[in-house]
Amino acid sequence: MGLQETFPAYGGRGPGDLRIGLGLGAVATIFMILRVYVRLRVNKFGTTALIWALIAWLLTTITQCFGIISILHGLGNRIAVVEATGQLGNYLLFTWITVFFFNMAIPTGKVAVAAFLIEMNSQSNPKTRRSLIVVAALNIILSIPQILLAWFQCSPPDALWDPLRQGQCHHETSVRYSYFIGAVAALSDFYLAIIPVTMLAPLRLGRKLKWGLSFLMGLGVFAGAAAIVRSWAAKFILSDDPSYGVGILFRWGEVEEWIILISMSIPPVWPLFRPLTRHFIKSSNFSRSPDNYNGYNKYASMRGDLATSGQTPVVTTTISISSNKGPAADAETVRASSSASSVTRFDEEEAETPHTILSGPGGPEGWVEMSHYKKHPQ
Repeated sequence: MGLQETFPAYGGRGPGDLRIGLGLGAVATIFMILRVYVRLRVNKFGTTALIWALIAWLLTTITQCFGIISILHGLGNRIAVVEATGQLGNYLLFTWITVFFFNMAIPTGKVAVAAFLIEMNSQSNPKTRRSLIVVAALNIILSIPQILLAWFQCSPPDALWDPLRQGQCHHETSVRYSYFIGAVAALSDFYLAIIPVTMLAPLRLGRKLKWGLSFLMGLGVFAGAAAIVRSWAAKFILSDDPSYGVGILFRWGEVEEWIILISMSIPPVWPLFRPLTRHFIKSSNFSRSPDNYNGYNKYASMRGDLATSGQTPVVTTTISISSNKGPAADAETVRASSSASSVTRFDEEEAETPHTILSGPGGPEGWVEMSHYKKHPQ
């Protein structure tokens, strides 16, 4: 027995929306499980970002569940079919419940991404940290009117899901605000996708590694594109065939939600995929010619004092993809763990305190680790 026999209003765009949502949702759920596993068994950092990600996943899952119920009752199908099958009331009720949770899931996902990037940035760039906080706060604050408008666009509010009282509803304000909040969401997605690239660009990494990490952490641009399309599709709420047109809005909305969760979960689970991509994890920090390092025979002090020769400091970056638990490695451990991907080893020199991305003070190694070295006067 097919779904259409059990749910006669099921059809149109609904089956396609259902498959896309369940497919992306399954992928995102797998990544979230892996992310929790990494946090519990591999790396003891990223707790705040993980909590926000789990909240976003929960809200998105609830949205998807009510979206499935809405699809079974006519979302994505022609309004004439929905009316003929007597499912218009159920379609309205479950669709607006879906919209309610969707309006909470979208900004929460943005906050989860911002929290992850804040932990990645640590204290290395205060301006970037502040901008990420602003992006997260704006998405939460500006989403509140959208959440409330979903329930107060009809007078009385229960007319929202009553087919006989749709004339008492005024959706124009909600749709216009949808254009605005959709633009904010798209710009936020683009910004959150570009920021990791700017963090990685100055680092002396292998080209393949740098481009690979930039691509994985920049997948949020697809969520931004989806936000633009679903904002455009909000106009179908006012059309003569809203159930069919809103199927477009729902499809791109679920794509946006799940892509955000998937893209933010790839970097934290990187330690699990390290063995599969070992030949890409190379550092281009040092030249293969030892003659280039004749002058690097001593590091500057922990205070960062330079010798009187006035030489400009040179920063060398070491990349370490960590999968070890435990406290942060000291300078000797850092050099030892990164020697496999470095050509030259500085056994007689004292390194400065390493700065670890995605790790708090006293925490374990992160998935990208930077040790700063300064040139000794010759």
